[in-house]
Amino acid sequence: MSYWIITVAIVAIALCIIAVVAVGMQGSLADKAPDVANVLANTARHLNGEADPPQGLVDFFDEIPKSASSARSAASASEPPKR
Repeated sequence: MSYWIITVAIVAIALCIIAVVAVGMQGSLADKAPDVANVLANTARHLNGEADPPQGLVDFFDEIPKSASSARSAASASEPPKR
């Protein structure tokens, strides 16, 4: 059963990539659907790291508290190994 779920997920990701290339990145279908082309071009900029992250995403990560265990881990990573 999980094989089918994984296959559908891979096909969906492949179709999204094809849509970004065919429409969003000034492909041959960009003239026929300019609104979709703008959305997909913006998506391509975000995936390439060229655009600023959405404000909602920035706010979401700012709300996550820093845990004490991650602070301990970071402090111990800077110490030289003990032999």
